[in-house]
Amino acid sequence: MHVCVAAPRSHTFIRGNNRRKNFHAQVRGLVAHWEENKRMKERALQLLRQAVGSPRAEFHPGQWEAIEALVERRERLLVVQRTGWGKSIVYFIAAKLLRDQGSGCALLISPLLALMRNQIEAARRIGVRAETINSTNPDDWPQVERALRAGEIDVLLVSPERLANEKFMTRCLLPIAPKIGLFVVDE
Repeated sequence: MHVCVAAPRSHTFIRGNNRRKNFHAQVRGLVAHWEENKRMKERALQLLRQAVGSPRAEFHPGQWEAIEALVERRERLLVVQRTGWGKSIVYFIAAKLLRDQGSGCALLISPLLALMRNQIEAARRIGVRAETINSTNPDDWPQVERALRAGEIDVLLVSPERLANEKFMTRCLLPIAPKIGLFVVDE
């Protein structure tokens, strides 16, 4: 007789004399995994409520699933939703949870400078240190670069044209590239 237990990311087949012992160990592992997932969802919901300033806020359909895919399974994800659905809260909460787990900074490419300012304010409401390097703040670049290299920034927002700048790529992105925890292109 073979017993199959669905484990996170794989299936394990148990054979031989130790199958009961192995089965129970795998079940305990699955229960621990589900409990951790529940705690992560509770933390994400707490961050959402903090971000929107409402103790009764709930995720829109698909938001938690997107966060879970990014944080739990480290999947590539394409989220296409209407303006105002809450795409930015998905990647800010995911970035916060990933940083809490020890991941590196999130890199957010955003074309709209006005949107960047709003996004930075939203990120800070949930304790995410977000900074930007764009054409409107060249005096801030050295300070942001130092903080970035020191691991003090949770989310770096940059405009798409920064990616075409060799100096920016060499001084900012190359030193942190292996550590980037989340890469986001917003619109």
